[in-house]
Amino acid sequence: MLFDDSPLFTGFPPEGFAVFSIAHREERRRAIIAAFHSQLEALGKLVIRRLAKKSSSELHAHLPQLNWPPGYQPFCTWLAFSFEVHGYQDGPQLNLGIHADHLAVRLGWDTRSDLFGRFEFLCRHGGLGRRLTDCLASPRMKIRVYRSARWPQGSRLTFETQTDVAGSFDEVSRRGVWWEIGQRFDLPAQAEFVASPEFGREAIDLFEVLLPYYERILGSARR
Repeated sequence: MLFDDSPLFTGFPPEGFAVFSIAHREERRRAIIAAFHSQLEALGKLVIRRLAKKSSSELHAHLPQLNWPPGYQPFCTWLAFSFEVHGYQDGPQLNLGIHADHLAVRLGWDTRSDLFGRFEFLCRHGGLGRRLTDCLASPRMKIRVYRSARWPQGSRLTFETQTDVAGSFDEVSRRGVWWEIGQRFDLPAQAEFVASPEFGREAIDLFEVLLPYYERILGSARR
């Protein structure tokens, strides 16, 4: 099992984010894992406990090794939740992403996934987009699209909205490689908050809000 039985989430210390600027790729990879993965494991256990009674299927937690594909330049790390034991990146995922300048709690897609095209079609023409606006009614939630960028940035936010679902897909067609709906915590402005146990509680609450949308999107995309 990935997680132990006594998780304690205390937050992500601000000094840990300096590891993203380490020049040597393998040294950076190891430092990212050392700085963040123990706390991601603890938070993952808490999320699984909270969502277990609300989820229609068993959720599996995934942590990356940051070494694939060969030559990959680690610029972030993440904790993902999916119904899939393997291949979770081929579909939607609940995800906590940690970057040098922000964290994000989100429902996200790698837009290169074969299923993403069906998701877009259902949002544009099947009414799924209107359902997403219910989630966007929360002031905490926005849709964001990111494009790829050279290390050390790795990705760049190019589109953000609380209303224009169709516009987010237009941006994906132009240059977007990652689509998400969720809340972003910018650094250093929110460094004190993400270094606290309160961030863990906020993340768990957000995942609970996003879970029904994950299930609806996954079910629709696979039909």
